[in-house]
Amino acid sequence: MISRKGIIIYFRHKKILSKLKHLDINITYVNENLKYLIGYVDENKFEEIFNDLRNHRLVKKIEASKQEMDSLSFSI
Repeated sequence: MISRKGIIIYFRHKKILSKLKHLDINITYVNENLKYLIGYVDENKFEEIFNDLRNHRLVKKIEASKQEMDSLSFSI
C-alpha cells in the first residue's frame, strides 16, 4: 500500500503549477482566484518536496493537510 500525505500550497503566481508537475505532486484542486492548490504526495517524499518548495520565490506558504489520507491510499 502506498501512503499519501495531503499538501496545501499557497502561491504568488500560477507559473508555479508547471514546476509542481515535475515534483510528483498529484494536484486535486486549484483555486486561481485565491491562489492556492490542494494535492497529495507520497509520504516518504513529503519532507523532500516540502523543503524544496519552502524557499521558492513563487510559494507563499505550505501546509500539511489535516485530513487523513488513508482513504486515498492505493495498493499496487
